[in-house]
Amino acid sequence: MDIKIEIGKPHERTLKVHVDWAEMEPGFEKKLTKLNKQVKRPGFRPGKIPRKIMLQSYGPSVLAEMLDETVQAAYYKGMIDNQLAPIDQGSIEDMSEFDIGKDLEFTLKLQVEPEIEIYDYKAGFKVTKTEYRASDEDVAHALEHLQERFAEVEIREDGAVDGDMLKGDLVYLDAEGEVIEGSNVENRYIKIGDGVFGADVAKTLIGSKAGDEVAFDIPGQAKDGEDMHIKMQIKAVETHILPELDDDFAKLVDPKFETLALLKENTIQDIQKQLDYDVTRALDQTLANKLVEGTELEVPEIMLDDYLDKLVERVRQERGADVNEEEVRTQNRERATWELSWYLIRKKLIATEKIEVTEEDVDEKLDELVAQMPGDKEKMKALYRDKQYLPQIKDDILERKIFTHLTSYAQIKVKQASSKEIGGYHAHAH
Repeated sequence: MDIKIEIGKPHERTLKVHVDWAEMEPGFEKKLTKLNKQVKRPGFRPGKIPRKIMLQSYGPSVLAEMLDETVQAAYYKGMIDNQLAPIDQGSIEDMSEFDIGKDLEFTLKLQVEPEIEIYDYKAGFKVTKTEYRASDEDVAHALEHLQERFAEVEIREDGAVDGDMLKGDLVYLDAEGEVIEGSNVENRYIKIGDGVFGADVAKTLIGSKAGDEVAFDIPGQAKDGEDMHIKMQIKAVETHILPELDDDFAKLVDPKFETLALLKENTIQDIQKQLDYDVTRALDQTLANKLVEGTELEVPEIMLDDYLDKLVERVRQERGADVNEEEVRTQNRERATWELSWYLIRKKLIATEKIEVTEEDVDEKLDELVAQMPGDKEKMKALYRDKQYLPQIKDDILERKIFTHLTSYAQIKVKQASSKEIGGYHAHAH
């Protein structure tokens, strides 16, 4: 089998295939002999049907089978020998007449993942990482959420006051005041005066009663930085009587906390751990952005279309209704381009740097995952090894190795900041 490759447009490849009949003949004869033993013809014993009759009756079907197998073999040989990653099924053109004793020639045209030269990160590059420290306000907010969990609830009939909880169904409105399709959220709780529900929003909500419908705007919370418009049908107004913050409360949260001081210490550790995780993820994003921005790469249109097709279908399933397909595509095209660019760069990095996940890596990760879990840790590790979870675990390990590799070439400027600069870390610590 002889395959010559031609490069057309950036993502197009043409494979010119020539296969000698002498190469295909043994397979053809084997199939014909096998079929001779299987078919039943009046007057002939199995396997004793004359070749001429076999060729007349079954030759075309055997040739068709040989043709299909040869095309498939040429496809995979072309991909492997030329290290191609196809992004479509390709098309067969200019196929010669195929018959016994004749060589086969055809052309296979397909689109492939682009060949890329990754941004020269090994020459060194600069990025900034901002590390956030947990504040007393973070701890206070986390403890307040814990108090809410153990609060006594009273239904208020005479109108909500600052600090009350409103339970109801929300819908989001567009700039014209029309309900955004699929935006309804049922049985949502909001606390008057808390976060974005403070200031002018709180003034709108104070005095609300069960059965009321209230509309309010949250400044700058929409994707485009515009105000978010919400309408809420209130089902209940609840006053939560919070327990005192003392040693008894700490023991109520968890008997291992004998004092409130121990609970606070554990809370700030949990918050800081989550902040550190968020900082790491933010640095990962910065590193990925650096490579995407620095790599000259044209994402094939067929890859973008496939990505957006799947996204449209997912949105349709989530909303359970018709969606504006063109709007979904337009709004997500830039993000799709970034995601596919990073996919291609990531794939090239893994291959070039020979980054892989070993069994030792998996064992170490599983030990980490089950470390804080109660019960039989070996059984939990066996559960994580199930095919339902293991691929994602391996991918997480691979991702970490990629960013560790990139970090080793980065000049990282570290800035220290309080979590107040990101609006505080409102963690539910337990």
